[in-house]
Amino acid sequence: MNKDIFNKKNILALITAFISIFISLIYLVLVFVLDFRGPMNPPPSEALISVVAF
Repeated sequence: MNKDIFNKKNILALITAFISIFISLIYLVLVFVLDFRGPMNPPPSEALISVVAF
Protein backbone atom coordinates (compact mmCIF):
# COMPACT_ATOMS: atom_id res chain seq x y z
CA MET A 1 0.00 0.00 0.00
CA ASN A 2 1.06 3.51 -0.74
CA LYS A 3 1.00 5.51 2.50
CA ASP A 4 2.13 8.80 0.99
CA ILE A 5 0.65 11.65 3.04
CA PHE A 6 1.06 14.25 0.29
CA ASN A 7 -0.82 12.61 -2.54
CA LYS A 8 -3.12 14.60 -4.84
CA LYS A 9 -6.32 13.87 -2.96
CA ASN A 10 -4.92 15.03 0.38
CA ILE A 11 -3.44 18.17 -1.13
CA LEU A 12 -6.77 19.01 -2.77
CA ALA A 13 -8.59 18.41 0.52
CA LEU A 14 -6.19 20.68 2.40
CA ILE A 15 -6.47 23.44 -0.20
CA THR A 16 -10.27 23.37 -0.14
CA ALA A 17 -10.27 23.34 3.66
CA PHE A 18 -8.02 26.42 3.77
CA ILE A 19 -10.20 28.20 1.20
CA SER A 20 -13.32 27.36 3.20
CA ILE A 21 -11.78 28.64 6.44
CA PHE A 22 -10.58 31.81 4.67
CA ILE A 23 -14.06 32.53 3.27
CA SER A 24 -15.68 31.94 6.66
CA LEU A 25 -13.24 34.31 8.37
CA ILE A 26 -13.93 37.01 5.75
CA TYR A 27 -17.67 36.51 6.35
CA LEU A 28 -17.26 36.82 10.12
CA VAL A 29 -15.23 40.03 9.75
CA LEU A 30 -17.83 41.46 7.36
CA VAL A 31 -20.69 40.64 9.74
CA PHE A 32 -18.77 42.13 12.66
CA VAL A 33 -18.08 45.36 10.77
CA LEU A 34 -21.68 45.71 9.61
CA ASP A 35 -23.01 44.92 13.09
CA PHE A 36 -20.60 47.40 14.70
CA ARG A 37 -22.22 50.30 12.82
CA GLY A 38 -25.27 50.15 15.07
CA PRO A 39 -28.88 49.09 14.82
CA MET A 40 -30.59 49.10 11.46
CA ASN A 41 -33.37 51.68 11.46
CA PRO A 42 -36.22 51.56 8.97
CA PRO A 43 -36.40 54.36 6.41
CA PRO A 44 -38.50 57.40 7.27
CA SER A 45 -42.11 57.35 6.16
CA GLU A 46 -41.45 60.15 3.65
CA ALA A 47 -39.20 57.83 1.69
CA LEU A 48 -41.93 55.20 1.38
CA ILE A 49 -44.58 57.58 0.02
CA SER A 50 -42.71 58.21 -3.24
CA VAL A 51 -42.44 54.46 -3.86
CA VAL A 52 -46.12 53.68 -3.25
CA ALA A 53 -47.55 56.64 -5.19
CA PHE A 54 -46.05 56.35 -8.66
